[in-house]
Amino acid sequence: MKKNTESGFSYIDVMIAIVILMVGVLALLSGISGSVLQTRGHEQQQMAKQYATSAMESIMSVKETNPSVLGWNAVGNVGSNPDINGSPRGVFVTGFQPVMSDAGPDQVIGTADDSGTQIPGLQRRIVITDVCDPDRPSPICSPPGTARIRIRAVEVTVRYNVGTIQRDETIRTVLTDYGTDN
Repeated sequence: MKKNTESGFSYIDVMIAIVILMVGVLALLSGISGSVLQTRGHEQQQMAKQYATSAMESIMSVKETNPSVLGWNAVGNVGSNPDINGSPRGVFVTGFQPVMSDAGPDQVIGTADDSGTQIPGLQRRIVITDVCDPDRPSPICSPPGTARIRIRAVEVTVRYNVGTIQRDETIRTVLTDYGTDN
């Protein structure tokens, strides 16, 4: 009797090899899609940071503007910073608002007159808070004083999405209204 010396793979061997190959391919595809999502997230984060920085620069420019137009008293959220007649002077809108492409007629980002097209997927919040100066107590200090408010904390948050995850990019600073003549 003649013995068959040819040997090969059985169907089970081939099936196991295909399953192992598919696991490797799926892991590779998962890694690639995760990398693409992470790259997109970094893009969104950079864009959010740029819009937050731009808003912060706009707030700082308002402080340096002619007081008869804007000035220090305008650095506040809408409804804040009342003048001597009790009229609020704050110009920055409250809560999360859509980010618009243009600053509007007043040339200040983050105010009610922002115009242009809405930047998709971005929202901005500007929070301006008066801060007590213990060396020159104002009415918000404890105990209250009579000095004008000269320090304000500013926080700009831009909200964006990476896939289905919502993220915030926040920058903070403190503005002062101290001059050499004060």
